[in-house]
Amino acid sequence: MKIFVVENNFPNAAQDIAVPVFSMRPETSLLRNNQNFFYPEFTKNIVCGVSVFIRLSRIGRCIYKKFANRYYEQIGVGIFFIAADVLQKLQNENMPADVARCFDFSLPISPETISKNEINCNNMNVQLVVNDKILQEYSTSQLSFDIDDIISHISQYVSFKIGDIILAGSPIAATKIETGYKLQAYINNKKMLDFEIE
Repeated sequence: MKIFVVENNFPNAAQDIAVPVFSMRPETSLLRNNQNFFYPEFTKNIVCGVSVFIRLSRIGRCIYKKFANRYYEQIGVGIFFIAADVLQKLQNENMPADVARCFDFSLPISPETISKNEINCNNMNVQLVVNDKILQEYSTSQLSFDIDDIISHISQYVSFKIGDIILAGSPIAATKIETGYKLQAYINNKKMLDFEIE
């Protein structure tokens, strides 16, 4: 399984970038079934963002945008964690920053998904609720690159296999989390994720 995360899917970043910028995560970064996230010892500053994801249902490469919607059936929601202090240190030293994003269990994803036939993929309401307060909320209509744009672009470089996951990214700033926090994520007011930080 390959996991792709779009890094620049918000208007301020995309002003100078004409195409989606994506990174890849290892399968060990996934946190499934609403399991709790254990704050790792190597960082003291983790931030997170909420993003919809799609799971690829067909093999494909070099996909035209007009055909991209044929390559997925299900939509879920994920939360991507970033060790912000580690990221800053690595960037200051001009070092690769993968470990700040790709560490184990840094990517909780919803155990359930929604059929694309039941929802408007380009106008979904996405929420991150922390300790019963909405800290992130946006519509997928605000994304600079929609899901079909992303599928088409990534497929020019990397072939897709069934089960691969793409997170579309977030148009808003990351939120800092602490031990003891309760995180929930919603699509169109439907609770998709619910876990705690330990």
